[in-house]
Amino acid sequence: MSQVMIPGFDKSKSLLFQDLYFPRKKTPVKATVSEALCTICQRGLDDGVSITAKRIGPKLRLFCQYHMPLE
Repeated sequence: MSQVMIPGFDKSKSLLFQDLYFPRKKTPVKATVSEALCTICQRGLDDGVSITAKRIGPKLRLFCQYHMPLE
């Protein structure tokens, strides 16, 4: 609970504001979701294989346990 007292020129006309709420702008959340699939064979977690993400150049690539690059 918050209170703010604002005295005027005349003491009989002083104001009391109670329970002030300052609304904030809501920031929109932008997100995209897609299933994790191997870049080469298109297998996913539903097929019982593990998927590993690896950065190659500027892009992030997903590989299954059978197509994971050695380096």
